[in-house]
Parts: sequence; structure tokens; C-alpha cells
Amino acid sequence: MALYFIILVVISFIVILLAIRTPLLRDAITNKAEFTAKAIERRLEKPKAPFSLARAQLAFWTVIISSSFAYLWYKFHYQIPGFANVNLILLGISVGATASAKLIDDSQKENGNLSQDNPSEGFLKDILSDKSGVSIHRLQNVLWTVIVGIIYIQFVAAGSGELPDESVLTENMLILMGISTGTYVGVKTMENSKSQPGA
Repeated sequence: MALYFIILVVISFIVILLAIRTPLLRDAITNKAEFTAKAIERRLEKPKAPFSLARAQLAFWTVIISSSFAYLWYKFHYQIPGFANVNLILLGISVGATASAKLIDDSQKENGNLSQDNPSEGFLKDILSDKSGVSIHRLQNVLWTVIVGIIYIQFVAAGSGELPDESVLTENMLILMGISTGTYVGVKTMENSKSQPGA
């Protein structure tokens, strides 16, 4: 079990390091002039683009599933562990959310006053906030992602010898994850609408 957590920590550290030094988990700035003006207004010397909830969610599941896979592969003498559909669904939900968020941002970049043109206020505040501040749909998405992630890690750490399947992450739990992520994507289509007041 200790080895599992070592692998989790090492892969997490690599992703965190990349997130700090590269735009790996950050939104793309669509209006550099507006971004610079807001950075000057807040007296930021080295402003950075805000973190993206969708990208963070994708990184979260990538780290957990790849760490679990690597641990079981090593533990059982390089035999590939079974890969139940729930793992593909979790990654699929995250990939879908990331792609949808990117498409929404690209389609709305002419609206002006976009959330991603605000300098970062820190990881947690960035992923939980839209232009109006911390939002409930983002908060519930983060909470359910973390809860299901803990269940996933606990199952692998308990020495089951396999990745979680439908008996662990049930159909209803996956539906809940889908609804949570779908709500985030759906409400995101309105986050940068012209009619919504800026932050």
C-alpha cells in the first residue's frame, strides 16, 4: 500500500510542477490587452492566466487512474490489470468536459469580459469561480469529483488487486458524476454571455 501512495505522490508532484511552470492547467487568454489592464489594476508583477476547472478535473483523474494502473502492473509482476468500463467513463467525462469548455470559450471570445481574461487569484478560487464569484455548480462538481476520487483510491489501497469496476463505482454514482459535470458545462455557456454583469 505504501508503494501505491508513493506512486500517487510522485505523479501528482510531476503534474503540479508542470502546472506551476507551464499553462498545462490554465485557461487560454483571449484578450491580452484586457488581461494586462486587469493585472495593472491589481498591481500584479507576474500575472498568470486562471486555472481551468475542466483541465484540473482531467488531470485529477489522469493522475489517479494512471497511478493505480502503474501500481497494480508492478505489484502483479508486470501483468496488465483489468480495465473496467468505469475507468473509461471517468476519463471520458473529464475529456468531454475539457473539450466542451474549450469550445464554449472559443465561441464566446468576442463577447468581451471573459472569465479567463482575469489574472489568476489562486488555484482553488479560480476553479470555483466564474465572473460573479464562487458558484454553486462549480463547487458541487469539485466536491463530487473529490469524493469519487477518494472512493477510487481507497478501493485500490485496500489491496483488492484490481481497478474499481461497476460494483465499486456504481451506475448511479457515474450518472451523478455525469450530471454534475454536465451542469457545470451547461451553466458555463452562460458564464460569459454579454448580458451577465462582469465581476
